[in-house]
Amino acid sequence: MPATFGAPSTFGLSAPEGGYVQESSSDSSVDVATIRNNLGITVKAVPKPMVTKTVTIKGKGDAALASVAAGSFTAGTLRVTSAKQAESNDDFPDFEITGTAYSNLA
Repeated sequence: MPATFGAPSTFGLSAPEGGYVQESSSDSSVDVATIRNNLGITVKAVPKPMVTKTVTIKGKGDAALASVAAGSFTAGTLRVTSAKQAESNDDFPDFEITGTAYSNLA
């Protein structure tokens, strides 16, 4: 029985049809609003309502750049924001695809 190595999850970002994902990562961030007093000491800090989630997949093969579709952002929906492909004579092509989703804190 063959073993499978590599990225077990693409965090909702679809792998390109002609490519093989080798690495995936996900990161979420929230900005913080602060209030400082007359001494410059932060007295209140609260999260801003927008959450930014960034997902990146990297691998070998064709990134299918022609299939990236234009469109508007919808809250919580992952959209491709960056796609790169590098080719050489020595190895298979490398690709990196980054997607971003914006949502509000619940």
